[in-house]
Amino acid sequence: MAANPSAPQATPAAPVTYIARAPGENCGVALIADETLRAIAEIPYLRAYDDGIYRDLDIELTLDYMRRRFVVPLSRHIDIAEATLLDCASGFGWLAFAYLLAGGKHAILVELDRRRLDATRDIARLLGIERKCSFLSDRIEDIPLSDDSVDIFASVETLEHVGRRNVRPALRNIARIARQAVVLTTPNFLFPVVAHDTELPLAHWLPRGLRRRYAAAMGRAGLDRGNRFLLPWDLGPLAGKFRPASPYQTFASREEYDKFYPHYMPYGPRQQRRWRDGPRRGQRAMQTVLARVFGNYSFVFAPNLASIWLRRSPDRP
Repeated sequence: MAANPSAPQATPAAPVTYIARAPGENCGVALIADETLRAIAEIPYLRAYDDGIYRDLDIELTLDYMRRRFVVPLSRHIDIAEATLLDCASGFGWLAFAYLLAGGKHAILVELDRRRLDATRDIARLLGIERKCSFLSDRIEDIPLSDDSVDIFASVETLEHVGRRNVRPALRNIARIARQAVVLTTPNFLFPVVAHDTELPLAHWLPRGLRRRYAAAMGRAGLDRGNRFLLPWDLGPLAGKFRPASPYQTFASREEYDKFYPHYMPYGPRQQRRWRDGPRRGQRAMQTVLARVFGNYSFVFAPNLASIWLRRSPDRP
């Protein structure tokens, strides 16, 4: 696929400086040259996407979010310097780029939106990591890679968009392709309030027609995407090959969960709402109780099915 000809073509010298957070830690902070940040910000499709929602995105903090929430926890289990990550749907590539800038071996970025994929390739070039990337345009259930062909399969806020009849085929394909680990996030249908779509209590439990009227009555009709959220047991296709391994969302302990705050969360249209000083009211206590009672299966009762799954070994069920 050719690079987007309308994107900035000059690649600044030394676009990224990598600084380790702690001695011996293979995941640190990527500081991006101002020239590179300006060139990325001027990519037309990134600026225009979804009515300009990412026009003011802080790219360094976005990469830091992806590194801290996903890459660091994965690196506790896997030598990322020897591992290939596949991210589907990759969006503008921030998770894959954070993975590579932290020392990951290779990343495969899968995105249905071809214009977005072109923009992603441009960003990779500007960051100086295009040679460590592969780009595909496929649905998650149709990715044609061979069995055990990637070490880590990442699916971040994606499975709720595939449609109910495609959920199991998508998860079967994930389990087939991944060799060592799966990391995923997706809203949990069982939880009465989810941070997705309208965010209205109980809305996702209603039939589609009532759901729309409820959203309209609350002034949120434009936020009703009609997504069908997953039930915990929908993840069943993973369970034969993988086991959940993260009791605190993607984190192994409450200490790691706590260290994730404060952070910049690169979602939503308002810059002032992206900074999170700490968990929402009651969230930390709820997560702690769930982790202590249910261990690595705490996601079953959490607002999101966020979890890391590791390959089962013959001597560990």
